[in-house]
Amino acid sequence: MASIYIGLISGTSADGIDAVAVRFKNNQIKQIGAITHQYTPDCRNKILTIQTQAISLSQIGQLDTLIGEQFAQATSLLIKKFSLDKRQIKAIGSHGQTLKHAPNGSLPFSLQLGNPSLIAERTQITTIANFRQKDIAAGGQGAPLVPAFHQAWLSNMTKSAGVLNLGGIANLTILGQDSTSPIMGFDCGPANTLMDAWMRREYQQPYDTNGENARTGRVNTHLLNQLLVHDYFKQIPPKSADIDQFSLQWLDSILNNIQAIKAEDITRTLCELTISSVAAAIERYAPTIETVIACGGGCKNSFLMEMLAAKIDPIKVKLSDDYGVGSDWVEGVAFAWLAKQTLLQLPGNAPLATGASHECILGGIYHP
Repeated sequence: MASIYIGLISGTSADGIDAVAVRFKNNQIKQIGAITHQYTPDCRNKILTIQTQAISLSQIGQLDTLIGEQFAQATSLLIKKFSLDKRQIKAIGSHGQTLKHAPNGSLPFSLQLGNPSLIAERTQITTIANFRQKDIAAGGQGAPLVPAFHQAWLSNMTKSAGVLNLGGIANLTILGQDSTSPIMGFDCGPANTLMDAWMRREYQQPYDTNGENARTGRVNTHLLNQLLVHDYFKQIPPKSADIDQFSLQWLDSILNNIQAIKAEDITRTLCELTISSVAAAIERYAPTIETVIACGGGCKNSFLMEMLAAKIDPIKVKLSDDYGVGSDWVEGVAFAWLAKQTLLQLPGNAPLATGASHECILGGIYHP
């Protein structure tokens, strides 16, 4: 019987830990079960706080432990809910919770919290983590890491396609025509991170449910044009984004210098920023694709999906569910796959996507 791998990830919105159990057999993926384990309110507040405020080394160390405990709990709950046989679980692939992603400085790094030694000890399962560091050491961005998985997952696609992940940040993978073709992928810009932050501050809501608030507003063209001036949109791939590049502070610096705008119009304009930046990326780098396979939390925003489909028509927008992996779980499955690659001593990155000088075996192995 094929071994089970578990993938763990919490995105930039820190809305919870996705835990997914997967079997890989003959290039086929069988998703056994998945859960989202909510952070405790205290833990989530600390994560959101550190994204905008300086914190001490003690706070970082304590949060690393706290997040590690939460990741271990998510694993245990997944095992219990789906009655998994721990003897069949080969490894856990843990992405962790990103604290800071800064691959472009003189001393590049990407820092994820969630102590993998603690996860391995609590679960008594081999844990693989710190996937981004080796790619950065090889001259890459350390992101996006999912394109190599996308290519393996969709290796039987006969038509040109792209995979669009709408998480905190939007990233696009342009699939090769066959399993040996180079894979291109990059972050397009913000997906949910800025909209969610706006909703939390202005409406005391975690996100814009189904895009209902954006649906009541109108695009403010002047604001949208100011947002699209951001230097990130001018960069060419390989490139990856950090959420602090698209923060409320950045938004406020623009709003403070233009005429007052209704809150719902700002929500609608932020939604349009996501749509426009994704559409521009497709038009520039993947104009011949026929299908966009969407995944990530943004797929739940029905208004965003409607407007995106209209914007990039005649390219078809489909959900990853149509290809065997639920739209909420693609990244979790990806890190389960990356754990498998590491144990098999196979590469997990796509150099054309990350900018690394070569393919790398990613991650460190933490034994129970």
